[in-house]
Order: sequence, then C-alpha cells, then structure tokens
Amino acid sequence: MEFVKDKRLNFIISISIGIVILFYVLSKLKWLFIYFSFALMLAYFFDPLYKFLLNKKAPKVLAIIIVFGIIIALLILTIFFLIPSVINQLNILYKEIPNFIENYQNLILSIKPQLSKFINPADVEILLKENLSELQKGVLGFSQSIIIYLSNIVSSITFGIVIVPLILFYLMRDMFKFKENLYIFVSKENKKEFKEVLEEIDHIVSGFIRGRIIVCFIVGTLIGIGLYFLNLKFALIIGIVSGAFNFVPYLGPIVGVVLALIFALGSSWWTLLMIVVLFVLANQLEAIYLNPNILGKGLGLHPLTVILSMLICGQLLGILGVLVAVPLAAILKVLAIRYLVQEG
Repeated sequence: MEFVKDKRLNFIISISIGIVILFYVLSKLKWLFIYFSFALMLAYFFDPLYKFLLNKKAPKVLAIIIVFGIIIALLILTIFFLIPSVINQLNILYKEIPNFIENYQNLILSIKPQLSKFINPADVEILLKENLSELQKGVLGFSQSIIIYLSNIVSSITFGIVIVPLILFYLMRDMFKFKENLYIFVSKENKKEFKEVLEEIDHIVSGFIRGRIIVCFIVGTLIGIGLYFLNLKFALIIGIVSGAFNFVPYLGPIVGVVLALIFALGSSWWTLLMIVVLFVLANQLEAIYLNPNILGKGLGLHPLTVILSMLICGQLLGILGVLVAVPLAAILKVLAIRYLVQEG
C-alpha cells in the first residue's frame, strides 16, 4: 500500500514506520533477541567451516557436532584458563584502586605550581580537592553499577547457555529452509529481486561479523602480549577490553590506550611512550593490513556508519541495540541504494 505518489517519499515513510515497529518489538522481547543475535553471530562465524564439511559429504548432523565440539573446546579453555586469570587480575585491580587514585593525585599535584601561575592558589586547592573527590565517587559508582548489572543478568546468562546452542543448532541445520520460506511471502514477479536483496544483505552482515571477530581477536591478543612484555600488571584485562571494543572499528585501541596509561601512572616516561607506540602500531596494523585482507573492501559498511548505528541503537536498546546495529545498517544501506539512489 502506498502512502503517497512519490516512490522515494513512500519508501522513506514505510522504512521509518518499519523501524519504529521493529524497535518496539525488540524492546519488549529484549533477551530473546539477544540470545538469537548471539546464536546468529556464531552461525555466521562458523558457516565457512560448516559448508566446508558439507562439501566433503559430511552429514549435516555430523558437521554441526564438529562445530559444537569446537565451540565447547573454546568454552572449556575460556572457563578453566582465561576466566580465572581475569578474575585474579580484577581482584588485584580492585585492591590497587587507592594506589591509582594516589598516583593520579600526585600527578595533579605535580602540575599545581604551573596552574598557580594562571589561577589563584586557593582556587587551585579547591579545584584539586573537588577533582579527586569526583574521581573517587566515579570509581566507586562505576564499580557498584557493574556489580549490580552482573548480578541482575546472571539468570539471563544461565538461561542463555541452554537456549543459544539450541537456536544455533536449528539455524545451522535449517538456514537454507528459513531463507526459502521467506520467498513464500513474495510475489513471483518480485521473487528474483527479493532474493538479490537478501543475498546482498547476507553477504555484508556475514562478512562483517566474521571479519570483525577475527580482527578483534588478533588486535586484542597483540595488545595483551605487547603490554605483558612491557610489564604492565593488567595486560590481560586491557587486551580483552581492547579486543571487545574493537568490534566498533578502531575503538578498541583508543579505549585500550586510555586504560593502559591510567594503569601505568607513576611509571617512567619511556614506559608511557612505549605504550602509546604499541597502540599506534596496533591501530596501523588493523587499518593497513588486517581490515583490507580480512574484511575486504567490498563489504560496503564504512566505519563511521558502524559507529553511528551502534551508538544510536545502543542508546535505544542497550546491548541488544549494539548487536542488531550492524545488520540493521546493512539492510538500510542495501535498500536505500537499490530503491533511492539507483531509481533516482
């Protein structure tokens, strides 16, 4: 049904209404879609291996069992090796928060004479006290919010451990059927065009998710190893955080270098310089080599598009918004190019 005669305006209005309805449904069924999103990401990531096994004449169930075996092995490694190390470093970090605040205080006090040249000494004293007070409140508030958030989602995560593998199993086994069933709702004259659009969206989303996971892992690992050799205490935590945040292109190294410099307060200027050099090298490696060779140039999603879509969707839907941002951006771009640009 067309709202107006102008096809472009009609398209924009239809898409806008569709997005509003989609966001409403997503907000009402938040955790269900989070489980589905994680399962879909795993399905996309392991799809090349799954298809490879099928091409080697392996039965579908056997191919899925092999994929699940790899996932379980990775989970075991994470649970028994990675998580204990992370928890240990978090415990040490929590105990050393007062030391970090003290180092920050010493840094601020060291520039007090310079500030006093431009600001009244009494005002500088008040400024420093307020600054340190706000810092302590911020650190404590952030710690409490993390603890409350984690305690609130424990039951959801536990249920997800059961439901995500179940969704993943059916996605891998019946993905082709799901796609074919979509064509039932499309008229014969539009079926070819609908299939082309669906395949283009699928190509962008699968390529981006698979490529970004690999790039995130490489960048996070390199940063973690580099910081370990620089003798930074929380190299593992910073490496994991850098890798995770790097799902938004280039954000990981930026967040990581800020954390690393905070944890390195009180270290020599040479150490601080080497930390900055490490993150610059990681960023350049990603831009010059990893992204072109792993992600490729034909995915069609500019980093700024990804960042803006994640910020907007994340603000509206939280973690679910971050998960659906890339597929939604891909869908909108493909539809806009096909029905607005090309028809113009």
